[in-house]
Amino acid sequence: MRKLKTDILSQLLYWVVMGGLALATASLAALPWLMDFIFEGSTFYNLVEHYKILVLLYITGVPAWIVLWMTRKLAQNIIDREPFSGSSSQSLKVISICALFIFLCYLFTCMFMQATFGIIVITAGAFMVALIAAILYRLVELAIEIKEENELTI
Repeated sequence: MRKLKTDILSQLLYWVVMGGLALATASLAALPWLMDFIFEGSTFYNLVEHYKILVLLYITGVPAWIVLWMTRKLAQNIIDREPFSGSSSQSLKVISICALFIFLCYLFTCMFMQATFGIIVITAGAFMVALIAAILYRLVELAIEIKEENELTI
C-alpha cells in the first residue's frame, strides 16, 4: 500500500510540473501582451520603464523554465525508482545554479530599481531554492557514493 501512495504522489508531481511547463512556455511567449493586460492602470507600471521589466522577466523566465524542466526530470527519476542517480544529481546542480542566477538578477533589481514586496519575496524565494537545491545536490552525491561502496562490498 505504501508503494502505491509514493507512485501516486510522484505521478502527481510529474503532471503538476508538466502543467507548469506548459503555462510557463505560454507565459514567456505572450509576455508583452500579458504585461499590458496585468499592469493596465497600475501606478508602478507607469513609474518604471516597460522594457526594463520585460527584459528582467525574460532573463529570469528562461532559468525558471529550466528549473521546471529539471524538476520534471527529478520526478521522472522518482517514478523510475532511480532517485539516487547521476541524472538526479545533475538536475539538482542545474536547479541550484539557475535559482542562484534568478536570485542575483532580482537582487540587482532590488538595488537599482524600485523594490516592491513582490520582488523582495521572489528574491528571498530564489535564494532559498538555490540553497536547498545545493544541499540536496550534496546529499544525493553522498548517497550515490555510499550506494556505489555498498555495491562493491556485496
